[in-house]
Amino acid sequence: MKPLTELSVEMKAFTTAALIFAGLAVLMGLFYLDVSHVGVGGSYVITPHDIAATYYGPGVSVVTLVSLAHIHMLGLFSVFWVIGFIFVHSSFPPGWKIFWSVLPFGAFLVDVSGWFLTKIAVVYVYVVIVGGGLFALGLAVMILLSLYDMWLTPAKKVPKAVSART
Repeated sequence: MKPLTELSVEMKAFTTAALIFAGLAVLMGLFYLDVSHVGVGGSYVITPHDIAATYYGPGVSVVTLVSLAHIHMLGLFSVFWVIGFIFVHSSFPPGWKIFWSVLPFGAFLVDVSGWFLTKIAVVYVYVVIVGGGLFALGLAVMILLSLYDMWLTPAKKVPKAVSART
């Protein structure tokens, strides 16, 4: 894939649609998280207590957690990879590209680990929150920076080759 700044208008439109669709899919997942957890711990807005009530003790079985982890990891792999693949073709510095493209993978492993740890001790609910927040942040940053780079950063002009006279 070419650098984002050098894509044709057709590829920019296609890539933009993919980024927006993936971003909306993640937002829908976060919305589902909110509506499915709200009130679990007795409140009307989602709180750490609501999340802990889902995972701690008899909230859900280990078998269910393994199944959920499996489904989420397989599904989010493609989202992380597509968004990361697009982002690494941006014109941002290599260090930024490495950090932001790898962050969602590591953060989601932290999130999932927190599910299992919260089953043992409620205090680990904050591991779930930090992991989930970081993977969502990573995706948002990559989507927004990719869109910025694609549509607002001017393409680098390649100097014309000088013909050699003999």
